[in-house]
Formats: sequence, C-alpha cells, structure tokens
Amino acid sequence: MMAGCTGSNGGDSDGEDDESESEGEESEGPEGVSEEEFEQGPVPDEYATAMSLGKEERDPEGLSPKTEVDFSEYEEAEENSAHQPGACCANCADYIPDKNGDKFGACAEVEGYVDGEDWCAIYEELPEPAVPEGMSEDELATAAVPDEYSTATSQAGEERDPDNLQSQESVGLTESADAIADGTAQPGQSCGNCADYIPDKNGDTWGACAAVEGYIAVEDWCSVWEPVSEDL
Repeated sequence: MMAGCTGSNGGDSDGEDDESESEGEESEGPEGVSEEEFEQGPVPDEYATAMSLGKEERDPEGLSPKTEVDFSEYEEAEENSAHQPGACCANCADYIPDKNGDKFGACAEVEGYVDGEDWCAIYEELPEPAVPEGMSEDELATAAVPDEYSTATSQAGEERDPDNLQSQESVGLTESADAIADGTAQPGQSCGNCADYIPDKNGDTWGACAAVEGYIAVEDWCSVWEPVSEDL
C-alpha cells in the first residue's frame, strides 16, 4: 500500500495550497519511488534476491501481487478474519527488513516495497529457535552467547560490551506478536529491525543484542527497541 501519497492538484494554484497539502499529507513511500513501483517493484538491488527472516531467498520471478494476498496496513488487517493479534510483516518468516535506511523492506513472496507494519494473508509465523545443545530453555536469558557474538557489532554499528548489558527481565523481553497485541509495542517493531540486534552468525537461528544479555530471537521485542536508522 502507499496510503498518504498524493498526486498533482491539476487545477489553479497560487502555491500556497500546494504547500499546505504537502505539510498536511506526507507521502509514506521512499523518495523518488512511484506508487506503481512501490506496489509492484522492482525493489532496490539489495532486496532483489535477499534472504528473508525465515531464511528464504527472494525470487523476483516467483512473487505474488499484493492484490492477491489481502495485503494491507496493520489497522486494516485487524478487520480481516484471517489476521492473528500482533501478526505483522516485521515478525513474518518471509519479511526482509530494511537494508538502506528508507524504512521499507521487502518480502520473499510478495511484490513491491513492504513496511514492517503491513500484513498479508500468507503471513508465516517465525518458529522459535531450538534450544542449543547442552543448555536449558531457562538458561537462554542469562547465558553467555557464543564467541562470535560476544563483542560483535549490531546491525546499526554498535559494538556489544559483555560487561555493560541489561537483563532480559528488566527490559521486558517477549515475543513481538504478543507485545504488539497487548499494545506494549507498536506494529512493525521486532528485534529483527532493531538497531541493537546482532543477527544469526552460526546457523542456529539465534541472535544477540548490543544492549541486552542472553540469546535473542529475531521475532522478539523489548522496551529498548530502536529503529535501525534515524530515518525510520
């Protein structure tokens, strides 16, 4: 969708009306992207064959149009009988998060630009990662992460300091769908598109965080969530 985008007035204008309209109705699409391109693509090169959160590679020749999958913004999705509370593109297995700071991502199954706040009928829940061998589920929140995450850099460029982390309990870490459903988080927010998140580096589907201790799943959320770029 590209709600909020406006076209030319087409009538007489002294310039003041144009200025008033631009101030009152802000385009929701990336600058320079037409409504047709926003809906149908092509998407920027970094998304064309990218891997989704659920590890599915995007095939530009095998995508569904938005019109065929009940694609909508979150508020409209809540009126759809197929929608589950808290479900949105940001916690969908097919979602490819923002890679260029324009707020929008893409999808491994659907054409065009995709906002984390959106939803469609082919939404696929991300499975909870398996508990690493030799560890209990209760230990995940406080366990030392593997070496490749210990002082790694987050997806927004922040280095993790093992001696300066908050506990998962203190920041209310939970699954993003639950946080969105109860109003704690805003639609479109999840660890997968948080500035502090350190994505999976060893194939076990767990990640880590530059601000919070323990193992972190991409579909989680906590109260220190912040966008990957200031443009978001």
